[in-house]
Amino acid sequence: MSQTDSRILLDRLSYARYGHPDLEKAKAFYIDFGLVPVLEKDDKIYFRGFGTDQFCYVAEKTYDGKRKFKGGGWIVQSMAELEKAAKLPGSTPIHDYDGPGGGKVVIMQDIMGEPITLIYGQEDRVPKPREIPKRVVWNTWEDKKRLGEFQRPDRDMPSKVHKLGHYGFEVNVDKLHGVYDWYSQTFNLKKTDSLFSAQNNKTVMIFIHIDKGKEFVDHHNIFIAGSPEIKEGIKAHHTSFEVDDIDSQVVGHHYLIRKGYISVFGVGRHVLGSQIFDYWFDPSGFIMEHYVDGDLVNEDSPNNDEPAVAATVSSWGPEIPRAFFTKNVEDLPGITNVPTHPIEA
Repeated sequence: MSQTDSRILLDRLSYARYGHPDLEKAKAFYIDFGLVPVLEKDDKIYFRGFGTDQFCYVAEKTYDGKRKFKGGGWIVQSMAELEKAAKLPGSTPIHDYDGPGGGKVVIMQDIMGEPITLIYGQEDRVPKPREIPKRVVWNTWEDKKRLGEFQRPDRDMPSKVHKLGHYGFEVNVDKLHGVYDWYSQTFNLKKTDSLFSAQNNKTVMIFIHIDKGKEFVDHHNIFIAGSPEIKEGIKAHHTSFEVDDIDSQVVGHHYLIRKGYISVFGVGRHVLGSQIFDYWFDPSGFIMEHYVDGDLVNEDSPNNDEPAVAATVSSWGPEIPRAFFTKNVEDLPGITNVPTHPIEA
């Protein structure tokens, strides 16, 4: 990147924040989902994966009975990026960060008035050797390297979450390009792929990655969806966490079923991004995803604009339920004993 780049240069996505009316139910779910609590204070619970991020999810208590998506946290490339951010309207001054790992922080607002947290100088976590999952060696038809060793995945346990992979939100479809333009002009964020409506050709989703030039990065760390149903503000779409391998993902899928949680969509493989996906409702009604085997892209990767039809959503897997689009549990096929989820603020 140019030394005179006026954009705020992001290094990586770190965490997502969500507000829950029932924090204890949320805590139980996220432990069963594969996250590890690291700190509880001030009606907040910080959760980590097994990676180097101090935490990758923050659950906060809400007191109005509503659930609330509270934005993402990003690590920036230098103190200069915080200085840029602090000059923007609505931003806080640079101050000490009071979460795990410390560092300096600026909390700014996006074009929709939603918070974005930027951190620099946070101490990376050093995972213990016992926390790192054993590398899986696959025997393919032409390359058999696992000789005299056996695949014996753990059973009856949560998936092993590595890190936060991405989060996304919905805006009114006519505001989608304006919101994307703000993000791409404010940060080193760049479109990877997009989807358009086959009925009216309007863009309905944009997948966005951190632009690091030749360096390969995740296919998307953030995405923005457009819907005519959203009249003002934003609505949470889903947040996704990388797990260590497909065995861990599917073991975790059946573990969550046995725990009585509600599966939304999965297991299957997406087309754009290629990741193997598995979506779940948490107790507040937010959709959370486990994924594995996602694409990496860089500045030379082509971007695609595809129709939003079933064939571009998944290569294989279950039929897409209406609930995946509406975020309403009652729209799942065949569901009985529908739980009551709090409304979204």
